[in-house]
Amino acid sequence: MPNDESSKMNSKQSAAEFDAIIRAAVDGVIVIDERGSIQLFNAGAENIFGYHEHDVIGRNVSMLMPAPDRDRHDGYIANYLSGCPPKIIGNGREVSGMRRNGEIFPMELTVGEAHTEETHRFVGLIKDITVRRETEKALQTSELRYRTLFDRAPLGIFTADRNGIFQSLNQILIRMLGYVESELDPDMGCVSMCEDSSVSAAQSMLDFVRSSTEGSAFERLHWKTKSGERLVVDVHLTCVGQRENQDFIIGHVTDRTREVEAAAGLQLAQRRIAQAGRLTTLGEMATAIAHEINQPLTAISTYAQACRRLLDADDSDPQVIRPAFDSIYEQSMRAGEVVRRIRGFVRDRESTRRHEDINDIVTSSVDLAAFELRESKVETRLELAPGLPRILVDRIQIQQVCLNLIRNAIDALAEKRSEREIVLLTSTSEDRIQVSVADNGDGIAEELQPTLFQPFLTTKEHGMGLGLSISQSIIDTHGGKLAYANAEGGGAIFTFELPAGEPNRE
Repeated sequence: MPNDESSKMNSKQSAAEFDAIIRAAVDGVIVIDERGSIQLFNAGAENIFGYHEHDVIGRNVSMLMPAPDRDRHDGYIANYLSGCPPKIIGNGREVSGMRRNGEIFPMELTVGEAHTEETHRFVGLIKDITVRRETEKALQTSELRYRTLFDRAPLGIFTADRNGIFQSLNQILIRMLGYVESELDPDMGCVSMCEDSSVSAAQSMLDFVRSSTEGSAFERLHWKTKSGERLVVDVHLTCVGQRENQDFIIGHVTDRTREVEAAAGLQLAQRRIAQAGRLTTLGEMATAIAHEINQPLTAISTYAQACRRLLDADDSDPQVIRPAFDSIYEQSMRAGEVVRRIRGFVRDRESTRRHEDINDIVTSSVDLAAFELRESKVETRLELAPGLPRILVDRIQIQQVCLNLIRNAIDALAEKRSEREIVLLTSTSEDRIQVSVADNGDGIAEELQPTLFQPFLTTKEHGMGLGLSISQSIIDTHGGKLAYANAEGGGAIFTFELPAGEPNRE
């Protein structure tokens, strides 16, 4: 008997301890009998469902279920007890529960069976997963927003590993490269996409973003599309992450191909317009050019005839003939120099910029206009500042500007009867070189000033109205400015300024 009583006492103590553990569990624990009546409802279940234990003990567990599970639950138990295969016993699954206030919520339910000779009970372990589902939903919403932004952004976006290998590309970038998503090579990256000329720059960008604390870099690169065509792109890389081998790179790609092609087309059009302007100027200077060349040719002819007469004479002296031959040579070189200057001025060619002496350009421009200046009885005065820095320019184009301004000044002095003068000045101010062409004429009428630089507007009887427009375009493309002002004492002053380059070491 003592042993039996001791065994009963131990059994009661174990049961009490087990009951205390169940009731103290954080998750919900519900025990029901074979009729579905609630036998145990722990504190965890109270927190989840909002009921007190005394509110639910003895009541059918279906009260904790929303429809249609509430109406079917007793049938599930009856089917199981009659020998049908269990669908939930021993398996966890996600179901819906209903709180006291009628709120339906998601929960994980695991059901176990406790079977003795006297009783048949089922134990349900319940975990409220509302917070988890809300977090997952928020993540899904965030992912959807990110994906929408990623795919619909107005520029190409990619993510890449530390080596620049693409991990994901948005649809705009995929289309930009000429691929469909299934065709993308797993080894593609921001370096492998480059033409040979851009590989070094792309690799330098990667090295920089991986090592710099700023973690970002920008470069214009030449990429290759699927079809092998060149793609001019601006690429901005940003390194994201704090620890080595756990960070990744985000790239933003803007297609500049059309802009670059348009700029090249505009440059070609400007070059052709400038050449047309030079040809127009050449046509207007035709008489002067013919006279300029005719002078040395006439001299050559005269000296040649004199040489023939001397050679025909019986007492011809080589020492007398030699100076005539020297003169022939000098005049032929003079004619050749005139032709060379004219050919260089009108030739259509790619714009080539070099560091030039602005004073030399101004002087050579005056030489080109020398005959017109003489024929128009216009005096020129050069006030050229010494030691000016060289400027990075296309010599012929700047020469064209100078010549246009000189010829405009000659035309402005046509009605002046005497003391016609053009002054050409060069100077420097801070980091700018200035060239001024001033005349002592009547200046520009006030009503003409607003349209002075518009093309095809001219006061000349035979002019085309392109000179000032072309000159302004040339100066603009050199990063400078062309301006006009009336002089205080009368006349007009046209001034253009250009960025100064390297110091003049001559």
